[in-house]
Amino acid sequence: MTNMHPIEKSRSTKKKNKVRLSGFFQAPLRKLKSSQGKLCYKKSVHSQISNKTSNISQMILFDNRSPILKKRRNMHESQLSMRSINDLPEELLAEILKLLPVKYILRCRCVQKSWYNLVGSDMFITLQLNYQKIPNDHYPKYLFFENDFTDVLTLRYDDVQCEEYCKPKYPPGLAGESAWRAVSYGLICVTMIFEFRDCTKEIYLWNPLAEKYKTLPDSPLLNIETQWNALAFGFVPEINDYVVVHIVKPRLHLGRGEPDPHSVIIGVYSLNANSWKKICQNKVFVSDINWFDAVFINGAAFWAAVSLNRRKIILCYDTKTDKLREISLPKCSSGSHTIHLLGQSIAYFVWDKRYEYFEIWILKYYSITEFSWEKKMSIRPNEDIGVGVMGVRNNGEPIFARSCNLISYSLDNHLAKNFVDSWDSWTPFPCYKEGFPPPFSIRPFVESLVLLNID
Repeated sequence: MTNMHPIEKSRSTKKKNKVRLSGFFQAPLRKLKSSQGKLCYKKSVHSQISNKTSNISQMILFDNRSPILKKRRNMHESQLSMRSINDLPEELLAEILKLLPVKYILRCRCVQKSWYNLVGSDMFITLQLNYQKIPNDHYPKYLFFENDFTDVLTLRYDDVQCEEYCKPKYPPGLAGESAWRAVSYGLICVTMIFEFRDCTKEIYLWNPLAEKYKTLPDSPLLNIETQWNALAFGFVPEINDYVVVHIVKPRLHLGRGEPDPHSVIIGVYSLNANSWKKICQNKVFVSDINWFDAVFINGAAFWAAVSLNRRKIILCYDTKTDKLREISLPKCSSGSHTIHLLGQSIAYFVWDKRYEYFEIWILKYYSITEFSWEKKMSIRPNEDIGVGVMGVRNNGEPIFARSCNLISYSLDNHLAKNFVDSWDSWTPFPCYKEGFPPPFSIRPFVESLVLLNID
């Protein structure tokens, strides 16, 4: 056999020792590389001393000054080298995986057992959730569409035309039709509607992308006969916990020595503790509450309600102080109203068909005793803007209907722009052709792995 030419031998050696990474890791690695250091190849000094003719290179991922390798700063250079993606330090692998969409992260569990354990660990689940909370322009943003007539749920990209991302399907046994739902940081709180003003039955927390759900322990208010009752659900960033708030006004009976007729009972569930606590508060002068119109932000739950003197108000419960209070609405003419989450604020939408005006007010909430209102816009509905708001985009723009199209409205320059053409193609319900408004409720949605480790 003839000897291989030295140049060909060198090329063959380089090709043999070339490290290849899976395709969907390339973009995250480039992003990580530009922000935390350079991915470079260094020749092993140890190899050069032992064999000068060898041309084998080892790939070193970042130098010891890189923040992600602080714990390994004192390790020998050969211990930091790797020859494949499987040799990545666990901390670095976690930083790469958190950049991927959830459906790809779930596929990574099939690579090997160590990856499976990493993705399902509390550390990585928290890391991925914290990354989702950071505003960025690179990660896809989603909108959660609920069809109020067909109960079909759809996740769509938050961009022009709202291309469909997926259709979450209820797990067996989970409430489907006639359900109350609230969305917060990748989880959906689900329960059956409150028929005949009875208290809610079972309550679930559901992660539609991880396809996991958890049945909550029974609410301590379960068997109370009520005059009204409502739920709210959200995430409390200060304690990194998901919270469900259940509030009821007991139905009192004359002659039974009942307590204060204006008292309410509040149950608060913590996912971290997996338990409820029960709180009573007197002097709550609320005759009715809109349990479909609920918002949760910064550890506080808000509901649209009506006081005993028939004034429209917002009822607020702060989970940090366990205090409940009424919030007066801004002075404006009577009409239909609703509240939505708008960024890190509460948006109050009010419209009056008689005077044909539409207003948006922003509630600046600082604490249970400190808040203020700011008028954001006041317009007359026209061919561009309808009177009903369907939801809010991730950038804070409210979504309106215009015939069979959807538009979003910029609160900065007060311009309406086309958002979705022919929403009616998304649903076959016949009455939409008769001038009915779109049947969708729309809310921002982020991907999460919370509940992934639920058995």
